[in-house]
Amino acid sequence: MMRNPKTAAKQRGFTLVEMSVTMAAAGLLFAAVTTGQELVDQAKATKLINDVKTVEMQIQQYAQLKGRMPGDCDADGVIDYTADTNLVQSLRFDTDNNARASEYAYNLAQPTIPLDGVAATIQSNGCALQGTGLGATAAAVADVATSTSNANVWLNDLKLAGVISDSAANRKLAKLVHEDFVFVGNVIDANATAGSATGAAYNAMVIHNVPQWMARRLAMAVNGQDARSDRTRVRMLTRDSVDGTYSTVWQTDADATTSAATLLGARDSMVTVVYFFDRIPESKAAAASV
Repeated sequence: MMRNPKTAAKQRGFTLVEMSVTMAAAGLLFAAVTTGQELVDQAKATKLINDVKTVEMQIQQYAQLKGRMPGDCDADGVIDYTADTNLVQSLRFDTDNNARASEYAYNLAQPTIPLDGVAATIQSNGCALQGTGLGATAAAVADVATSTSNANVWLNDLKLAGVISDSAANRKLAKLVHEDFVFVGNVIDANATAGSATGAAYNAMVIHNVPQWMARRLAMAVNGQDARSDRTRVRMLTRDSVDGTYSTVWQTDADATTSAATLLGARDSMVTVVYFFDRIPESKAAAASV
């Protein structure tokens, strides 16, 4: 019995040429998707780097205008807000940033300067001015009140000085490309094992929930290297701590619920980054261990 020619034609498979063309097309498509994702990641990392440098530029511009840092209400050289020990926002391994968002005002109330001797505790307040006082209360109001718990003061100072626009809410101004917030204040360096000046306060930005791949690109842009995460200007804060202690190497940080082995090599695991834009804590012992 002879086969039906039409049936035989229908059973014909792919030729080597057709399979090669299909595989080449699939390879090109995969390469395009991979390259596209890398471009997106590069754009996000560049945006974070630019935003951090912009904040630093605004701080330095204010310092040139006023002779003190924004948020340094008593003009002692250290920004008063405790960016690293504030009990609300220093839960570094908490992926939910609602608590940190609540640190910043979302209203458009115009920032004001408190009365002499009054603490800048209201969200719409900037730093208090140093006053001379009147009569018997002169000594009581001569000191400038600090603001250790109000994250808004540095932004309100920038608004009052005209460095940034006062038409945007502080919560929007403090939000960065990775969908979390930057806090500008002081970090108490407690890295005694690294030879640092234990207990010293340093002006810094604390940035929470940064993907490690993005944090390392920030370190490369600022430090010039990402071999260690406990030295120079950009460092990785230990997630389960509330003081200025640092993880030694990128991608080895562990919080209270995640082991170091789980996080090792985890490109997208979240870390907390500190950027010392003013003075830099020492790290003598760490330098000798390499």
